[in-house]
Amino acid sequence: MRWVSLRLSLLAALLAWPVAACTAATASPQAPTGNANAFDAAFQKLNGPAFLDVPSASIEAEFVRLRSLLPANDPARDIRFRSVFCNSLQWKDAQRGRDYSKTAVQLAHSAADVASEARARLCLATYTMLLDGSQQGLPEIDTAIHLLKERQEPQLLAEALEMRGDLLSLLGEQAKAMLDFQRARAAFRRAGITQEVNPLMFSMAVAYRRMGDWDRAASYFAAAQQRAHAKGDTEAEATNLLQLGYLRLETSAPDKALAAFSQAVSIAQQHADTSSVNAARTGIAEAQILLGKPDAALSTLQQARAGYLVDQDNSSIDMLLLLTGRALAAKGQHAQALQRYQQALPLMQANGNERYLTELHQAQATSEEALGQPAAALQDFKKFHTLQMKLRDKMQLEQNQMMAFEDAIRRTDFENRQLRAQTDVRQQELNALERVRHWQWLAIVLALLLLALLCSMAWRQWQRSKKLQNLILQDPLTGIANRLGIEREVVRALASAQRQHLPMSLLMLDLDRFKSINDRFGHAAGDQVLREVTRAWQTQLRNRDPLGRVGGEEFIVVCLDADLNKALAVAERLREATQALHFDGIDPGLRVSVSIGAAQVRADGESSDALIQRADRALYRAKHSGGNRIEH
Repeated sequence: MRWVSLRLSLLAALLAWPVAACTAATASPQAPTGNANAFDAAFQKLNGPAFLDVPSASIEAEFVRLRSLLPANDPARDIRFRSVFCNSLQWKDAQRGRDYSKTAVQLAHSAADVASEARARLCLATYTMLLDGSQQGLPEIDTAIHLLKERQEPQLLAEALEMRGDLLSLLGEQAKAMLDFQRARAAFRRAGITQEVNPLMFSMAVAYRRMGDWDRAASYFAAAQQRAHAKGDTEAEATNLLQLGYLRLETSAPDKALAAFSQAVSIAQQHADTSSVNAARTGIAEAQILLGKPDAALSTLQQARAGYLVDQDNSSIDMLLLLTGRALAAKGQHAQALQRYQQALPLMQANGNERYLTELHQAQATSEEALGQPAAALQDFKKFHTLQMKLRDKMQLEQNQMMAFEDAIRRTDFENRQLRAQTDVRQQELNALERVRHWQWLAIVLALLLLALLCSMAWRQWQRSKKLQNLILQDPLTGIANRLGIEREVVRALASAQRQHLPMSLLMLDLDRFKSINDRFGHAAGDQVLREVTRAWQTQLRNRDPLGRVGGEEFIVVCLDADLNKALAVAERLREATQALHFDGIDPGLRVSVSIGAAQVRADGESSDALIQRADRALYRAKHSGGNRIEH
């Protein structure tokens, strides 16, 4: 149902219903007049495709109806009711909601009702995240998925996979999240739901935003906002506006973010959607900080903090502390800012959200420097830099994996359509033959031949897909281009330079005495050196200048639109960056250097092989002149 993904997207929607109503619900909810058949039909409808994309108010109304139909003294249906009622927005008190969900899990487990146990565990995960932090809900979701893998409950499995994907995306694991989303998509189709499920597509768009594919995410959120407005679905409107606000913050447009968050507050307040109001106010505060309005941000944060307190939602305490610190720092109150950062640090570490930790260490370093604490500032800046590089590498890997996922999905969909079309055509032929008794045996033979043909086609398609997936142009150790990949880049760049009459240069790099590192510290240490060196080089290169590993410790850099003088300047930056590296994890005294050969494309034209050979000869001279130098 829709509430599963919405709860994870907003980190709970506990509305302001009287506590007494939820206290009464903790007892076994029964009605004196119930109808078993009507209850079963309503339960099936509530958990079917029709309720995948409806507002929460409609779901709440269905809960009321379902409760009125619950037969008295019927333990089996009582368990099924509990497994869905634990999702109700009536649970003002999150702890009571968790207790109710635990009871629902225990009753379903004792009755061997696997589907009800899985539903109740998804409820329990939601309340656990609210009370103990986002990451703490993951074990319950994993257990629910494990229970459902052996059951014929594909739609419920899809909802559980979508919920886990939402949580993994929130925790920064976009590749794993996308894998769960694709599995959810397949499970929905096994359940007979052939159209795209809007909440699932929304979750995928959020993951695109978090991995930096902002154009694709913005396109989806804008279209989703129009659909929600046309349907009068204010809940979806507020959710889309929140995501648009986050996207505008990440693309350095705080004024547009402020407008989106303010509109979300206005819509959510009209319908008492307190969780959306709190989330939007948190976003407003961040936008105000970026716009140079720290006093306004502190006031907004106070409002958000009060709202979260009323809702008993502890999931955003760490971000509130971080933003409060940033607002105080913007006012020059760095000592008070550091207090907030230190309170936020253990909470963020417990949640394992590396994106938030990166922001925290950067903010701490800024305040420590302002307070004249250079050692502490340097330490935090190093942590910030390490996390930033890790997130950058992860984002690039996730984008590559997403391209592979999407390519595989397109190929599979195309192949499936072909197979379905061919199967339909053959089936029509068989049906015509079967109407003629004289051709019955021939129809059977044709069916067998067709089956063999389809199996053969499917096998060939599978082999072709497998071969395509193995055509990798990336070096698995460093994540940069491998020999084949960089040589293709050289050929492409050379052709472009000659066509447009632009300069182009090539750098050949070789780490000095690298074999001694492997001999002294082992190949694992050598691999670590290669990874850190390439990361350091990438920070010195333009994004459009390809870097590739051609073997061992030898590399190529293509300097686009650069004559020899510019290439030599780039080479010097790379040489200095290499010399500045420290490898304390291997040996505090370990240092590395690099020899570099440079060559510019000749004006009268030459082949890529000739250009590489000239750069290689220059590298040879640098190596034999003592290393740690540049020759051309």
